[in-house]
Amino acid sequence: MRFRVISLLLALVAAAAGATQLLGTTHVAEAIAEPQSSPLAVAPGPEVRPPKPATQPTSSKLNPDPLNPTGMLIEVSITKQRFTAWNNGRIFMTGLVSTGKAGYDTPVGHYHVIFKSRNAWSAKWGVVMPWALNIHGNYFIHQLTHYPNSSELIGASQLGTRASHGCVRVGVPNAELLYRWAHVGTPVWIH
Repeated sequence: MRFRVISLLLALVAAAAGATQLLGTTHVAEAIAEPQSSPLAVAPGPEVRPPKPATQPTSSKLNPDPLNPTGMLIEVSITKQRFTAWNNGRIFMTGLVSTGKAGYDTPVGHYHVIFKSRNAWSAKWGVVMPWALNIHGNYFIHQLTHYPNSSELIGASQLGTRASHGCVRVGVPNAELLYRWAHVGTPVWIH
């Protein structure tokens, strides 16, 4: 009985408003499940309100960095020798890295991408750093390095270990993908 009263009221509201749809994509004809053979008398009682439309639950996933819980984030774990690119709590990509070896420690903390260079040059070490993201002073996140006029990648067998002079080395093809994904201002968290 209650279902018929609610169905009748919903049908009347929809008809009065000239609506062709009720409750999202449910048509009025679909809302009335049982055919009405005779008019119903509605006794006074509590106010009947149509149900609230369903809402999409908000994502509760957050980036692991307490200073940058949403948006884009590049996380570098020195302990795990891994990087993770986050976008609103979802992993965009992850991979092995090489951070600074003893005496050349990679600085920990919160940074951001200052500038990008497809082929940065390290005058100190005499190497090309492809797909470089400058994050702090002379520290970069970049692809494995190589000497000028050489395609031999330096440190490929050392990915996953502390082997750099302080930069964060990333393998092929992850470095290029990370470079293209990140933009100037993207937060970087190294821990």
